[in-house]
Amino acid sequence: MVAGAMLTGLTCVAQPYLASEIAVNRADTQRLGDLLDGISKQQGFYFAYNSDALDADRRVDIPYYRGSLVGFLEQLLGPDYVYKESPGYLIIRYAPRLMDLTVHVEQRRGRPLVVEGQVKDASDGTVINQASIYERNVLVSTLSGPTGNFRLSFRRPNETIWLTVSKENYRDTTLALLLPVEVGSKPAARRYWFFPEDDGGRGLEGTALGRFFTNSKQRIQRINLDGFFAYNAYQISFTPGISSQGLFNSQVVNQVSLNIMGGHTAGVNGVEVGGLFNVNQRDVRYFQTAGLFNLVGRNVEGVQIAGISNIVVGDVSGIQVSGVNNRSGDVTGMQLSGVFNVAAAVRGVQLAGLVNIADSSDYPIGLVNLVKNGRRRVGIGVDGGGMAQLTFRSGGRVLYGLVGVGYNPGGGTERYGLETGLGARLVTAGMLGLDAEVTNRISTGFKKNALSQWSVRLLPQLHIGRHWGIAAGPALTYGHPDNEGERSKTARVGLYGGLSYGW
Repeated sequence: MVAGAMLTGLTCVAQPYLASEIAVNRADTQRLGDLLDGISKQQGFYFAYNSDALDADRRVDIPYYRGSLVGFLEQLLGPDYVYKESPGYLIIRYAPRLMDLTVHVEQRRGRPLVVEGQVKDASDGTVINQASIYERNVLVSTLSGPTGNFRLSFRRPNETIWLTVSKENYRDTTLALLLPVEVGSKPAARRYWFFPEDDGGRGLEGTALGRFFTNSKQRIQRINLDGFFAYNAYQISFTPGISSQGLFNSQVVNQVSLNIMGGHTAGVNGVEVGGLFNVNQRDVRYFQTAGLFNLVGRNVEGVQIAGISNIVVGDVSGIQVSGVNNRSGDVTGMQLSGVFNVAAAVRGVQLAGLVNIADSSDYPIGLVNLVKNGRRRVGIGVDGGGMAQLTFRSGGRVLYGLVGVGYNPGGGTERYGLETGLGARLVTAGMLGLDAEVTNRISTGFKKNALSQWSVRLLPQLHIGRHWGIAAGPALTYGHPDNEGERSKTARVGLYGGLSYGW
């Protein structure tokens, strides 16, 4: 047995925020949430708490107080709450119960150090199942079993092992295991952070893939650690369950993450490469690529590339590239996919092989662009060659896509047409407007002849009311057959005009 020191409720000791002096002069009742907001603005930090455990709407009677913040909070909330500090935040946790932790340490020469123990309720001695036991410096973690027992293995322990036990509604308990000192060894510096805005994984778990790749142990770990995250230089995983960080992987933000098949981490602040997939509970910054898909529970900043799909629950600032689809909240930058893109507000470009969907997007490039604040038009038009065409135009306030089908009674063996293209609204001034379009039409008789025609159109517009419009203007057409020996290539200038209904 190695000597140890038990520290219960470490986070309640006076720290910079908690030791600060405050003065409360109001004597009337007010909302608890308003009172805490006033203190946070005065002291320059934010309170973070679970609304289920602390009722912000409760009316409290505040007498005159002058003294330390921790003394005021203890007087205001009582003994069932504990406090943690993180840069910019003071976290209030409901933790009315205490834990007892017993351990046994086994260290054999040439073998990993093993720590075994049991977690119990301090008041009645009942065992505590599914408590999180972890060491912050080497990021080793596990959950207690049905009998409260746990086992941790340390390949390269530091001079002191700090075991912390966390469980919902219990106060954190930390045990310091004092190991033999190695002269000259220096524990690696590590950063920790608390994210009070953390959605508890609900962003990630709100997706079908997120639920599939988040197991029950990770969900329990997230609840127990309650917004606590660590930063590490790197991690390597074969699958989400086989990782260099073990169960702790979903609570660690890495600078470099290598996932042979796939991995599940808290986030990336550098580079992540996945053979098949990457799953991240929080944010990804700078670069991420996977053979099949990337799934991110919050935001992406940088470049994200996937063979099939990128799914971001939050926002994207940068570039998304995928073979099939991209899906995210707001986008500042570009979405590029082989089939379709989905986003909320897009400040940039959406480029898709078929469909773009967005609440707002001024520059969608696709055959069909379903933009909530954009426009959609169905029109009938005729060109100088006699092709009558039904066309659907859809897009944002600047760019739009078009797809149409046509029939030319005098077209001979090439009387049927399919047209696709891209248009731009150059001028919009009251009832008048000016559009430009670049299109490609394939005309065929469904036998052996096919004619490909490229057209550039300049179309003045006259808008009649809210929905109707008339367009007519010049069109430059260049065409050639699929068998160049049958007919020479042609170029001609003609007219295009039509009537449309928009909404």
